[in-house]
Amino acid sequence: MDAKQEFVLKSLDGRIVFTELCREYSISTKTGYKWRERFLLEGMAGLEEKSRRPLSNSKAIPEAMSVELLRIKKLHEAWGAAKILAVYKRNNPGKQGAARSSVERLFKRAGYKGARRRRNLGEQHRIQARLVPEGPNDLWTVDFKGWWYTKDKEKVNPLTVRDEYSKKILAIQVAEKGDIPAVKAVFIRLFKEYGLPAYLRSDNGPPFGNVNNLWGLTKLSVWWMALGIKIDRDDPGHPEQNGAHERMHKDMMTELEGQIDGNLNEHQKVFDAWRIEFNSVRPHEALGMKVPDDVYVKSSRKYGGENPAQRYGKGFKVRQTNSRGYINLDGKRIFVGNPFAGYQIGIKQYVDKNPEVWFNDFMLGTINPASGLVEPCGNRIQAP
Repeated sequence: MDAKQEFVLKSLDGRIVFTELCREYSISTKTGYKWRERFLLEGMAGLEEKSRRPLSNSKAIPEAMSVELLRIKKLHEAWGAAKILAVYKRNNPGKQGAARSSVERLFKRAGYKGARRRRNLGEQHRIQARLVPEGPNDLWTVDFKGWWYTKDKEKVNPLTVRDEYSKKILAIQVAEKGDIPAVKAVFIRLFKEYGLPAYLRSDNGPPFGNVNNLWGLTKLSVWWMALGIKIDRDDPGHPEQNGAHERMHKDMMTELEGQIDGNLNEHQKVFDAWRIEFNSVRPHEALGMKVPDDVYVKSSRKYGGENPAQRYGKGFKVRQTNSRGYINLDGKRIFVGNPFAGYQIGIKQYVDKNPEVWFNDFMLGTINPASGLVEPCGNRIQAP
């Protein structure tokens, strides 16, 4: 500021060459004339820094339009800016619309939360098999149907499990909670009744998967692996990869959703009756018009209990995972992951490469000595 004042006072001296004065203060002649003009018009206050904000904004939303957009948003708070704009344009034909980004800023200023951005978690590693079953219990599929409310405002969130080969529905279970203990209880019952499948296919969401964990595993899916069941995962955003299961969900939506009177217990009774009819009465074209009960047989692999022992062959060092997901190896702590807490991990060490980390017959990855972390090998694998 002092330099500006000094410059403009000197510039009023007619004996000083203006361009040389600008050169002395390391400014362009354009800037010099601007400073002097502001000083002559406004005095020393004219030399203060001016806001660079434009006097007008071609993208600003007129007040009447803002009021109407906010009115529509109030009626449909879950809708985004694009939908609100489409409704506004339909209701006001011929009027100029606004930029979507401007509408989003308007809603943000009004206190509406914007759409959450998906976190970029980098490269994701998941277990896939793309298995085509050749007989019953080669592959079971599991998912939640998607919730709705009873007339008493109770949330209905059915967990569904089926055998891919025979199309038999093994369970439609009302789950008061969709967490790991509730789902695990359903599978313990199924394993006791039907035995163990070779593979289990699910999506990547909880409680089946967690993208923050090694291979996207959770305590539930690690428990399946501990029992000797292999995991098969869909690609994120591709429910068609579990298409037969989704088709069964569509039947449930058409025939059951919103059409049952009563509380959750009454819903469970109707689900059980519908499942029996699906399995023993309804013919299936994919089965040559047989019913699933004509095709399904129980698994020869019996359920041996909730806490199976891990077995590793010759050449493995066996390490117990603590409650925080760490193992100790050669005096160093290695983080495997919380889902493996309480389980034994197999370590294969080599002279010329990093140690391999195994859980039963599945290689989790190799140990990075610098970070103490297990690094998966490859983005996706064919399950062994």
